[in-house]
Amino acid sequence: MNTSILTVVLTSALLAGQSGSPTWNHSYSHAQKLGASQRKPLFVVVGSGADGWKQVVRDGAPSQELTQILSQRYVCVYLDVNDPSGKALAESFGITGRTGLIISDRAGETQAFWHQGNLTNDAVVHYLHKYSDPGLTVQGTETVNTVRASFYPTEVPQYQAPQFRPAFSSGSC
Repeated sequence: MNTSILTVVLTSALLAGQSGSPTWNHSYSHAQKLGASQRKPLFVVVGSGADGWKQVVRDGAPSQELTQILSQRYVCVYLDVNDPSGKALAESFGITGRTGLIISDRAGETQAFWHQGNLTNDAVVHYLHKYSDPGLTVQGTETVNTVRASFYPTEVPQYQAPQFRPAFSSGSC
């Protein structure tokens, strides 16, 4: 009986310590220091608004797996483009839109991944697993060009009114 109560108490304490959302730094230089001391890669998100980091996922809210990986394996930085300093730093990374993400290597010295826009949950989780691997040596920056299909015609034909042509000649009666 005492063992089961102790198990419940310990489990509750462990679960209470887990955050449902990652801790977001708003200072890139502070996050670099944390990443270097903890030997964790940086996950930099560009967005707008209070929960703008969620905009990096295009198919709804970030999954539980995504937030868990961020919480455990990354030092997270959020750059709000509504804030002039956040916008300036995002532009220094080459993110000119309102949404993007950058992942550094574990040493925080090399940009491992760069993407402007958003991605699916599965794609973000894939890159999070890939770049948190302690055995991975980053040689350069990986980028993803997301191709979106458009079913609109490339050129919209202009309407041309029919030419009026009299059925008979005006010179004969």
